[in-house]
Amino acid sequence: MNINQWLFAKKIINQAYEAKKITNLPASILASQCILETGWGKSIPIDINTGDFSYNLFGIKAKALPYVLSYSPEFESGRWVVRLSKFRKYKNYAESFTDYGNLILRSERYLKAVANRNNARAYIWELWKAGYATDPKYPEKVLQIAEQCKFIKKEKRL
Repeated sequence: MNINQWLFAKKIINQAYEAKKITNLPASILASQCILETGWGKSIPIDINTGDFSYNLFGIKAKALPYVLSYSPEFESGRWVVRLSKFRKYKNYAESFTDYGNLILRSERYLKAVANRNNARAYIWELWKAGYATDPKYPEKVLQIAEQCKFIKKEKRL
């Protein structure tokens, strides 16, 4: 991990712990999802037409305004493709964490994940099984980041 990655991880894990106080979702996984979804903060969706920054750390798609139009890789029919998608747009990173928590906690689709929120590994697997991400290796990648950054170890101490 280089210094820029470490700085992004530090900023994100602190926000994830703030979100955990409200949602009780595993901060280690939230932070790791942000890192994976944004490529260590380098690929946060930006509108292709206006250049507007989305502050969208979780890759959450939009059905209504406000949103940004941005390209993203999607795993479809056994292969990676690039799609132009609408991503939710936020005013800041804290709003992105709040919306993620609302999405997960209020959706029937993610009930099993929420039921497993005290076990970081089970949580991410159930989230993925419920259709959160298209990448077939999403849970393994998230957990690898959590281990690399020692997020899970830190969370167990709290």
